[in-house]
Amino acid sequence: MTDYSDDLDAAAQPICPACGVTAYPEGGADVCREYGWRIEWPPATHPGDGDGIVDFPG
Repeated sequence: MTDYSDDLDAAAQPICPACGVTAYPEGGADVCREYGWRIEWPPATHPGDGDGIVDFPG
């Protein structure tokens, strides 16, 4: 099996560890259509939410 850990282009699309098929986006996760392997997407927030450099005291 090919090691894609250093290849950013290949790492952009997850590959099913069971069969090597590229997973596809479906319902908040990437899913292998052959085996049903699933990797959930992490929750995301707007960069302006919370404390950070975009929040200036009024």
